[in-house]
Amino acid sequence: MKWTRWLAPGRAAGAVALLVGVVAGVASAQAGADSGVPAPEVARTLGPAPALEWKDADSYGFTGPWRDGLAMASGAYQPPPQTPARKPLQRRQRPNTISLGMQGSYGVVRGSSRLADGFSDGPGYAFRFRYMLAPSFALGFSFENHHWYDQGGAPSTEIGAGDSSVTMTTICAEGVYYLKRDTDVNPYFVGGFGHAAPDIVDELRGSSRVNEGIFLMLGVGLERFIRSRFSLDFTLRGNALVSNSELTTFATISGGIHLYPGD
Repeated sequence: MKWTRWLAPGRAAGAVALLVGVVAGVASAQAGADSGVPAPEVARTLGPAPALEWKDADSYGFTGPWRDGLAMASGAYQPPPQTPARKPLQRRQRPNTISLGMQGSYGVVRGSSRLADGFSDGPGYAFRFRYMLAPSFALGFSFENHHWYDQGGAPSTEIGAGDSSVTMTTICAEGVYYLKRDTDVNPYFVGGFGHAAPDIVDELRGSSRVNEGIFLMLGVGLERFIRSRFSLDFTLRGNALVSNSELTTFATISGGIHLYPGD
């Protein structure tokens, strides 16, 4: 029959070539319209119509500048890439964030000074203020009160003898470096220096200031967030105080809460 002649391989290839030529012409005209270059100039630039290249049993491929022109024409309609929105920092990571802490503590004193000779350990409390300078670093200030008991422990039974204890107040400037500030559990290192003012308080003789001076502090801590504005804070600190050529070391373990007021 007549229609079987159109299915011959030669005529089928010719039909495909004609179809490809029409598509390429439309694409080149569109590319010329988009770029403002007349169609004859586009045609001269791209050269003659592409020849079919046998790739495999089922596909043909374009070669030469026509392939680039078609790619540019199809790419002109692609949407621009979207940059994902940056996730906002949590309050605990934001610079300029202020936090306030309150802790109870227990400490021991050792060394070669008068404080270490007569006193051993006791409770205390602390207030802490921190100001975030970077997502993992804060500048802090601590105000602490330590109370150390006489090494004897039990009250004296001698007539005319009074019981003694030490009350020491300290103020310390410190830097806090957090290891994993983007999680709910934040281990950190702390270090700084401060001023200590110890007073020996005797029931009969009153109080007297001893071994006042500057101390250095190093410590480690762990902060566990319960809410975005509320955390539990635990710290182990070691301090070295040199005064009147005498060394006093005291260590404290503290635990309490930390609050993050703000938006």
